[in-house]
Amino acid sequence: MSEASQDKAYSAEDGRITIQLNGQSHFLSVNRQPLTRFYPGWSPFALHVTLLPTPILRLRHETGQEAYWIFDEHFNYLACRLQDISKEKLTELVDAIAPYFQSQVKVALEALHPASLELSEKVRHLGRPLCEGLLSAWLQRFPPPGCFTVNMLPAEGLSFRSDSPPLKAAALAQLLAVAKGLAKKTMPVILSPYGGAVLRGYPVLRLPDMELTRFADPQANVVLYIGTVIPATGDDISVIYCPQQDLILTERQTGLASTIPFRLLSRIIGDPRYVEEAPRDLTVAFGGDPGGFGAFTLGSASALPGSLPTLPGKWQARANANAAANHTTQTETPLSSAAFGVPQPHQTGTSSQSSGDS
Repeated sequence: MSEASQDKAYSAEDGRITIQLNGQSHFLSVNRQPLTRFYPGWSPFALHVTLLPTPILRLRHETGQEAYWIFDEHFNYLACRLQDISKEKLTELVDAIAPYFQSQVKVALEALHPASLELSEKVRHLGRPLCEGLLSAWLQRFPPPGCFTVNMLPAEGLSFRSDSPPLKAAALAQLLAVAKGLAKKTMPVILSPYGGAVLRGYPVLRLPDMELTRFADPQANVVLYIGTVIPATGDDISVIYCPQQDLILTERQTGLASTIPFRLLSRIIGDPRYVEEAPRDLTVAFGGDPGGFGAFTLGSASALPGSLPTLPGKWQARANANAAANHTTQTETPLSSAAFGVPQPHQTGTSSQSSGDS
């Protein structure tokens, strides 16, 4: 078995499990002893030797369950879980695939028009358990997303870029109010918080505990994921996620919201339909041919959220906001408006800083 599934694993005459790779035979071993059999019902079906700095053997049970084995360069078994390898080896594996994850953030998660990467097919061939384990380990290298509720926002609103007025907390609450049920709509639309344009969305997550719809504003260059998270106990909670600055606004506090970046990246990597189903046209024109698909009149759009102030293009003082969020996990004490870059009476301008890795 190779990356192209052309090579095979078989039992040698002496009973040892042998990997045929590029015309050469390699014997699998455990604790430096020859491996002669797998657990009942399990058999190998894929071997990966180029994507990561160590061989990965994928196995499948006759019931359909999958697993992976991590080997060293001599095909000696190391572990069947990332948690069981050394920190140095884990760092080595994550370092090898980190550029791919970062590229997915830029070209798919944050981009107005998501695009696919050629490497994605090879990454998918690693299998979901290993791929998601590596993704989780990579995300842990960064601060968690800033999670806030409307009640935590200053009355002055949020200032996200120097050339835009703050977005009032009441306007954010209005946008949260239309989040529920978006993922179930055939063609979800919202009025752009930047003005009168109607943004065309498409569902990207429909999970038992999370539903998200993706919207992109081409004029503001902003991507928003709007929807709900559904805790095991309690009602749906509306959420808005802005990946450019890794900030999440929720109707009320829930730890489930912090998993949104992982859930979205897992979908992007594991399912090519995330890119294939993205709408070519990000907006829907008002008026036009009444019978044309996507044509709206003012009356038919009356249920959409309207009169929203400008939404951010760049979130201000992200580090301060994230730090403040870490201190308000248990309470909803309103934060100082300075934490969100809202101009203060004696300030001459707003400060900004790079968003860094998302």
